[in-house]
Amino acid sequence: MASPKCYFILALLATSLFINPALAAVDEPTQQLIDKICRQMEEYAFCNDTFNQNVLGPSADIRALTQITVEQSSSNATNTHSFITDLLERTTDPAEKNALITCENAYHQLIDGFSQATLAFFQQDFDSMLEAERRLPRALASCTDIFNTPPNPPNPIGDRNKQMRILTAMAIAAGTDLTA
Repeated sequence: MASPKCYFILALLATSLFINPALAAVDEPTQQLIDKICRQMEEYAFCNDTFNQNVLGPSADIRALTQITVEQSSSNATNTHSFITDLLERTTDPAEKNALITCENAYHQLIDGFSQATLAFFQQDFDSMLEAERRLPRALASCTDIFNTPPNPPNPIGDRNKQMRILTAMAIAAGTDLTA
């Protein structure tokens, strides 16, 4: 059986992990930048989690956060495009197939747009990056709208569209702060 001294040390260590800000995922100035962006989003938790899971250290500036948004948006668009392609191969419903073709085209535009944004980011041409990103919500909306028009079935990528919408908004918000 462990001694009371051992329990005390374990309790002290556990407490220090929760109280010591140096052991937090990100420092306070970084979290304030994250909060500034995420409070503008329809789903704060998704935004905050995205940043905190991808930040490379305890401290990040707006440029590092912008890079996270561009990279995560690009990755999400690519993964969703692949998912749509797989759905297209399996679906037999003509209405769903037509809707998925619209979404496939929309995500192709998103991939292209975030590729342009990524290139502009790494060239430090932040105005061009932001310009490329600002065109993308309309492309994504076409994928959402097509499933809201009868006789189409329920949207099989509704959750993915929501994530993409938030990531795109995050990229635009971070890019706007970066260029301010």
